Amino acid sequence: MKTRAPDLLPTEAQPTMLSALIETLDPDVREAIDDVDRTLIHLSLRQSPWDRLRSASRMAQTLARIRDAATSQRG
Repeated sequence: MKTRAPDLLPTEAQPTMLSALIETLDPDVREAIDDVDRTLIHLSLRQSPWDRLRSASRMAQTLARIRDAATSQRG
């Protein structure tokens, strides 16, 4: 028998829940998360606008494929 994954929380609840989770983490873990965020932002800003657009477009396509695959498995 196939088990079904639990439904995701509404989009509005996800950032709040994630923020609360991060706040409960060890300070070193929070600092590491902040460091990764800063690094990713700096790397993104080094790209040309065209490269950022292309990267965002590819990510949107990837997320759409993941969504479609997850939807077809629920069916």
